[in-house]
Amino acid sequence: MDTLFRQHLSEKDKFGLAPYAEGCALFSALVSLVFCFLLGFRGAQGGVNVFSVFSLSSAGSAFAKCAALISMLAPSVLFALTAVRYVRFLTKKCQKDSLYFCYAVYISYLAGVFLFACAAADGTMRLNGASIAGITLGAAGVIASVVLFLIARGREPRSRERTSRNTLCPLALLFLLMLFALFSTGMVTEAERAGLCALFPGELTEKGVLAVFAFLFLIAFAACAVLLAERLLGNVAQQRKPTLLRAGLAAAFAVGAALCEMYLAPAPDEMTILFFRGVPYAAILLSLLLFAAVAADTLIDYESRRPKA
Repeated sequence: MDTLFRQHLSEKDKFGLAPYAEGCALFSALVSLVFCFLLGFRGAQGGVNVFSVFSLSSAGSAFAKCAALISMLAPSVLFALTAVRYVRFLTKKCQKDSLYFCYAVYISYLAGVFLFACAAADGTMRLNGASIAGITLGAAGVIASVVLFLIARGREPRSRERTSRNTLCPLALLFLLMLFALFSTGMVTEAERAGLCALFPGELTEKGVLAVFAFLFLIAFAACAVLLAERLLGNVAQQRKPTLLRAGLAAAFAVGAALCEMYLAPAPDEMTILFFRGVPYAAILLSLLLFAAVAADTLIDYESRRPKA
């Protein structure tokens, strides 16, 4: 499939944009690799970054330390795989390009940001300047890559399948990014946001077990979200690949994490109950919308491939 796509693209890409599109994706991957080591948050009482959490000694610091390791290791490993794939593609030892891997590196960087925020949030904190720069530059590279590939593909015959792919896939990606943002807000307790690092009671009581399960669900959701997002982006930029199973797993783990977080934090007062209850409910709703968008796109694609009587 990839070989046929590249041959077809070479015939339609009159301006030779495909190499530049892949270059933009590689730029995004490189930015993600560099800035994943600069991830951090700032607040009125100071800041925290992926290295400073290793000096924490509180009972819940294990969550922050694990999240910090994942946020650095995931983009690093994926970037190494990207580099290997790119070299093999250039030397014609592999027919598949590195595009999907590049997208996965950037999404893993975003997943690391949200996972670290979920674990280490403490009070009113904001992303530091380096994290904002990394997210912005990486997004610019991904968007430029997708746009250039769309131009390189040229005009295609209108069809339900093409319309579905170009609308429902970006919509599903938007729902996924909104889930990242929602989970990154942490949980509201007494008008402040707190992560699992602060909320873990110090022992495996009922709430301690809930905190562990919430963290495991968040890790699983992050992994599935990376696999899903690189397919969604690739489906728009290049050729379609199956996404339904990945969407189902991502949605299921997101719902599990939201339910755990809903019952983990102390009961809110009247001033914060709407926000506190709204975040998990909104996460569950977005998870269902994410799966529905991918399922609808998959169904339309299936219907378009069925032989007509």
